[in-house]
Amino acid sequence: MIFSYSLQREIIVLIICLLIIIAIGALFDAVIPFILISVIFYVLWHLYHIHQLIKWLNNSSKNPPESIGVWDEVFFQLHNKNKRQKKSRKKLSKLLKRFQKSTQALPYATIVLNSNNEIEWFNPASKKMFGFKASVDTGQRIGNLIRQPDFIKYLNNKNYDKPLEFENQHKKLLLNVTRYGKGQYLLSIDDITLRKQLDVMRSDFISNVSHELRTPITVMAGYIETLSNDLSVSNQFPIDKIQKQTLRMEKIISELIELAKLETSKPVNINEKVNISKLLNEVYNEALSLDNNLHKIELKIDDANISMNGSYEEIRVAISNLLTNAIRYTPEGGEIVLSTLVDEEGFYINVKDNGIGIEYAHIPRLTERFYRVDNGRSRKKGGTGLGLAIVKQILDRHNAILHIESELGKGSSFSCYFPLTQL
Repeated sequence: MIFSYSLQREIIVLIICLLIIIAIGALFDAVIPFILISVIFYVLWHLYHIHQLIKWLNNSSKNPPESIGVWDEVFFQLHNKNKRQKKSRKKLSKLLKRFQKSTQALPYATIVLNSNNEIEWFNPASKKMFGFKASVDTGQRIGNLIRQPDFIKYLNNKNYDKPLEFENQHKKLLLNVTRYGKGQYLLSIDDITLRKQLDVMRSDFISNVSHELRTPITVMAGYIETLSNDLSVSNQFPIDKIQKQTLRMEKIISELIELAKLETSKPVNINEKVNISKLLNEVYNEALSLDNNLHKIELKIDDANISMNGSYEEIRVAISNLLTNAIRYTPEGGEIVLSTLVDEEGFYINVKDNGIGIEYAHIPRLTERFYRVDNGRSRKKGGTGLGLAIVKQILDRHNAILHIESELGKGSSFSCYFPLTQL
């Protein structure tokens, strides 16, 4: 056993004192009485310092008592530890105040719950959103204050991987829950009512404008086709240009209407079974007709018997868009592979090509409406900038995810991941 220096010194002093007491006791022929008196004195000395220690611990703001020997070391070490703890508490208190100030400034409601879903703290935005009062509602179960079935069920399920959208007092709210500490939860609730209203307005505007434009564009296309049959050579070129742009406008309008339908239509019927082998063979044959033997297109199905829950037509449109894009941006003679894969995580439908590829910086924005990597190239190839936006909307409706990998000059891979719950 290794003793500290002060304890070693204490033991040495104790041994020396004991030897002296025994020697003195021997002189008076009273060794045992002298030892007993010395032990009593030693115990009383320690009891005195224990008393001093308790007094100081009850008021540790004062300087520690002065002493000698091992008690001097004890007081010194405790005093230093107390100073370090005070510094840590002060630092923690500053961090807590800074956190509270920052959360108080947040525009969305922030609420701290304990393991029993009781409110421990909330910011001013929570007061405004739910009418909370600190003096009354702190310590209350949040389910007693926000009586919304979806909200209560979400909290009780303890599965917070995905945020919850719910309605409360005619407001559309978005809830995110973060676990922290020991059984504590941080709730962030954002009012998305205006955002939802704007989304509906935007969707209605696009749908209405698209429908209003479709009729005049169709009429124009009809007259242009009629005129193109009886034209002089000098007028043929401009009429051909007009016809191409009219057809392009028709395609954009059709895709805008398709996108608007997807955004406003009812959720996908999960009871409908989709035969993946049949669907992919249909898309594959359509691609072969479109391609005219300009590329080598392969179909590889991992499991011919696999089926999934969802909309046959929507999934067909999504895969067809991906395959059409691969044909459009892969040089003649290039290879395109449409394949499937089933593993323990889920089901994948993949479209891979060895085409021109895409720079990494563009990948995060590819599914935005009308986003183009190269405007001139996309128009020349007949792209509208809506194909991948439609794919993403369809996959969102099927709880699926689009993974994109690409390298400039080497090709691209577009993979649709469907979770096991869809199978």
